[in-house]
Amino acid sequence: MGKRRIISLLLCVFLLVVSIGVGGCGGDKAGSSGKVVIASKQFAENLIFAHVAALLIENNTDLKVDISKIGMGPTEMLHPALAEGEIDLYLEYTGTAWTTVLKGDMLHDSQEVYEKVREAYRDRFGITCLETLGFENTFAIVVRKDVAEELNLSKISDLAEHPELVFIGDSTTFTRPDIYPALQEAYNLDLQQKMVDTTFKLDAVAEGEGDLTNAYTTDGRLKDYDVVLLEDEKKVFPPYYAIYVIRTELLEQHPEIEEALKPLINAIDEEMAMELNYKVEAENQDPADVAEEFLKSRGLI
Repeated sequence: MGKRRIISLLLCVFLLVVSIGVGGCGGDKAGSSGKVVIASKQFAENLIFAHVAALLIENNTDLKVDISKIGMGPTEMLHPALAEGEIDLYLEYTGTAWTTVLKGDMLHDSQEVYEKVREAYRDRFGITCLETLGFENTFAIVVRKDVAEELNLSKISDLAEHPELVFIGDSTTFTRPDIYPALQEAYNLDLQQKMVDTTFKLDAVAEGEGDLTNAYTTDGRLKDYDVVLLEDEKKVFPPYYAIYVIRTELLEQHPEIEEALKPLINAIDEEMAMELNYKVEAENQDPADVAEEFLKSRGLI
């Protein structure tokens, strides 16, 4: 084989490798193939509103969606994935963004928290925070009713006198600064700890595996469990309003995404969120079906 032919062959191989490399880099970023990659946390409410977003985008734009990341994991997984362009959109909560991602000091003014989160996400991560959907899903500390009655528990501060009580948590309860560590510091708690899957925390309390747990205030199952909600007299928990967070680069390319989601802004209250959650958590309906039924009932799809 002549030298010139060998050089030509090597040049072709080089160009092919470069072409593959460039194509691979471009394909790594979510949304680059025309599909909007929607992700979520693993509890009912987040699953439902991930599917709500997917349906609104598919029905009101020319874009396709990728829902394979719905149920991906907690904020600690989702936020880096969003910032790095591996996913495009998920439902976050202002208090979680402020304390878990931004490591902010405890604040209680909902508008202040939202504004600080919106500005920091825009400037530091290239992420846009849409306006709140209207409802807050904050934490509540619930204790089994028989335990509350026996020990006369009505406030979180009452727990400090009973270190023998078992606090049921999930993988983030005892590490996230805005959950148990915040309670521990504010109320001087030193409770026993037991970890279960997020979905089974209330069941574990009801079945006597522990005495209390942290629940979401929009958890539809609360009315089905014999539990007492303890008063948070020190207002430990920050505001947790639901917001969609989206890669700014994608929104600039496709502003129609924000337009598609606009009917949800300030349109959903806690009662509606709890009702939707109940269908998944208590009636075992599929989150995608609940999302579709909700949107059809409002004439949005």
